[in-house]
Amino acid sequence: MKDNEKEILRIIKYLPVALILIISSLLTYFLYNQNINQFHSENQKLEEKYISLNKDLTKFQIEKIKSNILYEKKEQIKNLKKELQNQVNNAHNIAYSLYKNNKDKLTREEIISLIKDALREIRFNENRGYFFIYDISSGRNILHPIKPNLENKDLWSYQDTKGTYLLQEMNKILQVKEATYFNWFWTKPNELNKEYEKIGFFKKFEPYDFFIGTGEYIVDFEKQLKQKITRSISDFRYKEDGYVFILDFDGNYLSYYNKEYIGKNLFDFDIVAGQENILKKLKDKAMTSGYLSYQHKDKPFNKNTIKKITYVDSVKDWNWIIGTGFYMDDFYKDLEIKKKYLEESNKLALQKLFIGSIFVTLLLLFIFIYLSRLLEKKFYNYKKSIEKQMNDNIKKDNILAQQSKLAAMGEMLGNIAHQWRQPLSTVSTIVSGIRLHRELGNKDEELENESFLKIKKHIEYLSNTIDDFSNFFKPNKLAKEFQLEDMINKTLQLVENQLVKEDIILIKEIQNKKIYGFENELIQVLINLINNARDELVKSDEKKLIFISSKKNDKNIIIKIKDNAGGVNPLILDRIFEPYFSTKGDSKGTGIGLFMSEEILVKHLNGSISVENINYDFEEKLYKGAQFTIIFPINHFESKEYLS
Repeated sequence: MKDNEKEILRIIKYLPVALILIISSLLTYFLYNQNINQFHSENQKLEEKYISLNKDLTKFQIEKIKSNILYEKKEQIKNLKKELQNQVNNAHNIAYSLYKNNKDKLTREEIISLIKDALREIRFNENRGYFFIYDISSGRNILHPIKPNLENKDLWSYQDTKGTYLLQEMNKILQVKEATYFNWFWTKPNELNKEYEKIGFFKKFEPYDFFIGTGEYIVDFEKQLKQKITRSISDFRYKEDGYVFILDFDGNYLSYYNKEYIGKNLFDFDIVAGQENILKKLKDKAMTSGYLSYQHKDKPFNKNTIKKITYVDSVKDWNWIIGTGFYMDDFYKDLEIKKKYLEESNKLALQKLFIGSIFVTLLLLFIFIYLSRLLEKKFYNYKKSIEKQMNDNIKKDNILAQQSKLAAMGEMLGNIAHQWRQPLSTVSTIVSGIRLHRELGNKDEELENESFLKIKKHIEYLSNTIDDFSNFFKPNKLAKEFQLEDMINKTLQLVENQLVKEDIILIKEIQNKKIYGFENELIQVLINLINNARDELVKSDEKKLIFISSKKNDKNIIIKIKDNAGGVNPLILDRIFEPYFSTKGDSKGTGIGLFMSEEILVKHLNGSISVENINYDFEEKLYKGAQFTIIFPINHFESKEYLS
């Protein structure tokens, strides 16, 4: 017991401290590893984050530039159209002024000649622009300053390379409109074998049913526009070394940060590793837009071979590849800076972690040491309380047991008196007879010897009766071997006279079993139950019956005692094992018999006792009564050598 107490105290003192140290160490180790893993994870994610951010930046730059190109192209075409319209309106004003001033002085042909002379030498759009005049109805050319051989020729049936009848279309349009924009194909002065698309503006001249027009070759307009755009993009920079390049589909540089490359081909320079395939890769990727990576040898301010990730897109109608990218050496520079920052942050975090861990550990140790001392004190107080309570319970149990014994003793003394009355009366009669014979002078030795033998027999009976009752009252707490049937017979012998006196019939059905346990304890329980049944049966005028049976199964011994006294009031059935609870009144009952019976069975015999009201048949008659069932385990009472 003391060893167990010491073990409990050691657990109270040292287990919380050990647990705190272990948990604190494990938690610190876990947080440390988590911090280190997070540090490595941040390093790994840094490259992905850098690449992702720079990809987004390069894509944004190209999308913005492409959008600017398309917008600029659209705006320039609008401006061109506006310029062409203004020029034609000016020419129309000149022609109308000549007509108005000379219509009453000169003939139609003379006025037309004045108009032709006035418009023939006018040039615009860097000398590419000129005016032409056609008859609306016939398609006859009136003025063509670039191709004077066409003048006065009928071009009504002229078709451009797209199959458009230019003069016929103008006739249809100008029948309903005063002026119009129009696209057609026409040869250049120095390239008579190839037609180029032109955009023009035509306006009807009402006085003479012809129209004045002008146009601009798209290719010339776009050439000028492209030069303007590529020059602008060549000068464009973002970040420290960010630039945009433009290649045509043949690999010619149209825009580049190094202007010496402009007009030259990609393959003229060894600036891309594996460049025999790079143009195809750039072109294929540009058609759908996207990223590709390669080794580049021409980074601004650095001619080493560096991995570059580039985003490319295309302006398809111009056969342009536009792109920009970023170099991974910049990432490694940033990575070193980030690593140093992360390392410093990580060191600081680890320092805080260890300091916090030590502080929390010490705080928890202080708390748990305080609690363990408090628990130790509580334990000692609780131990004292338990010991006091146990002593009180032992005293109480002893008092109750003694009260139960005294109550049983009262019953037993009545039984002794009853059992001694008849033998003593017989002895008294024999002695009186012998004395009478002697007084009469009739001395019969044979009769006296026979009488003495009878007296001896009755005295032995009285002696045995004393032994039986004294054995029951011995305070013997040692377990011993006994037969179940013998134990029941001893019980019945102690109460038999009381049962006979009250005309109670006892019926037994015993399945014998060798037991190792406390015989007197069981006898006391059975006496209590039989006496309770007797006390109820004496109230009845019917046939009085008590049944006692025993049987065994694989694990338990079961003893049942039942009567035909009508049963226990259901309202008190759950209370009959309570101490001092009795239905007999203060003069007849103490209320401890059934309580002590349950205490003996539960605490000393490791068993149980229960009660129920039952109906049963006996000798073809229905009876009702209370049945007590005692159960205790065989193994608790049998040692190996006593197994039967």
